[in-house]
Amino acid sequence: MPSLTNGEIQKALKRAKKTGKQETLLDGEGRGTGRLALVLKAMPTRVTADWMAQQWRDDKRIKKKLGSYPAMSLALAREIFQRDFAGMIQKGRSIKIVGHTRPGTVADLFEAHVKYLKEEGKPSWKEAEKGLNKIADTLGRNGPAREIEPEEIVEVIRPIYERGKESMADHVRSDIHAAYNWGLKSEHDYRSASQQRFRLVYNPGAGIPTESKNVGTRWLDEDEFVRLYRWLEFPDTPVHPPYIQEPCAFSCSLVSGSKRLHACMSTTGMPKSGSSTGRRKRMERPTPFPCRLSPRN
Repeated sequence: MPSLTNGEIQKALKRAKKTGKQETLLDGEGRGTGRLALVLKAMPTRVTADWMAQQWRDDKRIKKKLGSYPAMSLALAREIFQRDFAGMIQKGRSIKIVGHTRPGTVADLFEAHVKYLKEEGKPSWKEAEKGLNKIADTLGRNGPAREIEPEEIVEVIRPIYERGKESMADHVRSDIHAAYNWGLKSEHDYRSASQQRFRLVYNPGAGIPTESKNVGTRWLDEDEFVRLYRWLEFPDTPVHPPYIQEPCAFSCSLVSGSKRLHACMSTTGMPKSGSSTGRRKRMERPTPFPCRLSPRN
């Protein structure tokens, strides 16, 4: 059958509307490579036209929808059929398992990652969307995500770092690293119905170093944990009079947080130590460790 033309499609649409019958227009010829088909269906108020990839397999006809006409033009339908289906049909593979073969762009990757964060209920999705949009403009929004090199990401981060915004630079690096990590995993995620493929080989942000972390400013050591635990049992009793503790991570902000934690424990029905129920249900106390205290001068 000769190639389909836009004129033939318009005549077929009018014919389907007049007769009310379904009609299939085929583009190209031969079963070996499959065919691009336009299926026309007459509805009560309109005529629908859907592009289908058609394949003969084990003497059975298999179809898969590509899009709808005229939203998807004849030229675009041919391009997608040749790109995603023709080669797979020649190899004898079923078109039912054929996905989107165009490697995703930087914009595709970042938008899909933000969509995943949003669907998972991650509160960081808004900030990630805002930051990744700016990064995509710098890296090249329409370029393939798989072609981005570490040097390009470094050139995005360096100006931020040189302005004295070390934490922001590290945050940008983290956003890019997370997006590419998600892209690598989503490629073979059977739980996702997305047809987009990025063909990523590695994460270009993985080798970029992060800002050094100040160890010991966020975590309690054993002595400090024991002090906190004892204070939660008896919040009205001073922890260390008449001594003052040496400078450490056990700061006023931690004491403030401890008070909130104790209030939460009280309102949730957990018995306070020292009460009749508390003696029976109190938690086992940890083995005490010696505390390093300095006498007040």
